[in-house]
Amino acid sequence: MRTIVVGIGNPVLKDDSFGIRVAEQLSGVLETRLLSTTGFDAIDALLGFDRAYIVDGVNTGVKPGTIMELTPGDLMADLEFSGTHNLHLGAALHLGYRLFREEMPRVIKIFAVEVEDAANFGLHCTPTVEAAIKVVVDRIKSDLFG
Repeated sequence: MRTIVVGIGNPVLKDDSFGIRVAEQLSGVLETRLLSTTGFDAIDALLGFDRAYIVDGVNTGVKPGTIMELTPGDLMADLEFSGTHNLHLGAALHLGYRLFREEMPRVIKIFAVEVEDAANFGLHCTPTVEAAIKVVVDRIKSDLFG
């Protein structure tokens, strides 16, 4: 079963680097892809895989460091464009399944963590988000390898 971890974020913006950091820690174990945006790049990254884990930081207003495990269905209601050149992740997944049904992963799990500071430059996440990195890495490994 071909599996990929897609880490989304900016490696030089503190908590926005969460997805990148998780993917980097799994790069020796699984195939990984680092993205700075969602949208069409996310579709391309997922094609040809049977299982995918998408990891990203979010800002929903819950307690920083909160880990949310989502499915594509949780995001499918979000089918709007996020600008003139990009799609929200939910819209990208919807489009990917509409256009490339046979090539998209049968299983996609999304791990999102609530960020504390995703706007300031820094090479490390805040302590609460840093702690979530290990938890998500362990959850992905446990899901795959038991």
